[in-house]
Amino acid sequence: WDATACALVDEKVWTSGSDGLSFEVLLLDGETGVIEETVPVPGVPANYYGLYGAAVDGSGNFWGSQLGAGALVHVDRARLVPEVWPMPVSGYGMTVDEDGYVWTCSYAVARFDPLSELWQTATVAGSGGCMSDGNGKLWLAASPLIGIDRNTLAVTDSIMLPQYVHGVSVDFDGYVWGVTLASEAYRVNPATGTFDTVGG
Repeated sequence: WDATACALVDEKVWTSGSDGLSFEVLLLDGETGVIEETVPVPGVPANYYGLYGAAVDGSGNFWGSQLGAGALVHVDRARLVPEVWPMPVSGYGMTVDEDGYVWTCSYAVARFDPLSELWQTATVAGSGGCMSDGNGKLWLAASPLIGIDRNTLAVTDSIMLPQYVHGVSVDFDGYVWGVTLASEAYRVNPATGTFDTVGG
């Protein structure tokens, strides 16, 4: 943040790409899209897509996960050296929460602690993306939409929506958004379980 310019400056974008056999993590200039750093991830097969999900932690470091029971990959922004851990359960979506824990989500959730390098898992009947709400819950795409306690990994909320949602996100006002595989999105009030439908 540049207080004089009253703007964010020198922003970066993380992404990943695969040739079908191997994959790499890329750091791009957020304004121009020019690739500034390329970090190969050796020794990990690309499987389906290389990395399927990715998120950035509070320090600007990259985390990515493979589809299925593959690898979790971390690239430190300063060192640009990949670290890899095997995923204990199959994952589809992934996120990093406000405490720096890394999550992979599908029928089960897995929480990775970067300090201890240990996993905790629970079967929760999810199926898609996931995101923390900043208030102690992780929300998972499924039918119904599921909320779990981030500490105990127990299901605490179950909100039925008109359609299955495959992606999930939480906005700045605390609403949980679920997107369908068709053309609708639902904005859910987690306190009441009520929702608005957005079409198109």
